[in-house]
Amino acid sequence: MWGLGRRLHMSELGRALRLQGRDPGQSVRDWERGKTSVSGPASVAIELLLAGAMPPDPIDQIITRTELDPK
Repeated sequence: MWGLGRRLHMSELGRALRLQGRDPGQSVRDWERGKTSVSGPASVAIELLLAGAMPPDPIDQIITRTELDPK
């Protein structure tokens, strides 16, 4: 939906959700493994993204330049 031509990386989803920490994708991995539960606000945000909503931050802030232009 974001025009990337590939699946979204967990770290990118973490940045889109504005998760904090050194690796925002770690929380996403923990949710998928059942180690922690998704908070209410994060759950709503994920549902909106899955329904096609774009994140409020510009896409180039979520996707790193090397991920956009691999060389």
